[in-house]
Amino acid sequence: MKNLLTILLLTTFSVTFAQTATKTETPIQTVDRVFKSYIKYSESTDSPSEKDAMENALKLLQTKSKVKYLPLLINVWMYYDPTDFYARELIEPIFLRDKQAALTAIEKRLNKKKKWESQETAPYSDLVSLKDELTK
Repeated sequence: MKNLLTILLLTTFSVTFAQTATKTETPIQTVDRVFKSYIKYSESTDSPSEKDAMENALKLLQTKSKVKYLPLLINVWMYYDPTDFYARELIEPIFLRDKQAALTAIEKRLNKKKKWESQETAPYSDLVSLKDELTK
């Protein structure tokens, strides 16, 4: 009986410790994880749980984010487009909060165009339009 109680207590302690020792994701880590998973398979859909995670993370980033996150957020703005999700509407307030930094990051992204991107086709052409909107 004493051994059983000891095993039970050790198991409970181990599970509890493991749960508290697990680091939770920051909002930008969530955005990065969901976006990488989405583009890995050239998806046009995403699971409801992943969309919820992305939405919550982007809402948190609207109030507090760093300039160093802008390149990732630009790519998410351009390419995270699952059915029934409005990533652009959630990211644009982040760009508006620091227009100058966003314009600089957008200009860098425009200068590092991918082979398949074209000024005549979206989403690259949309990025040009976004830059124009932010300069107004």
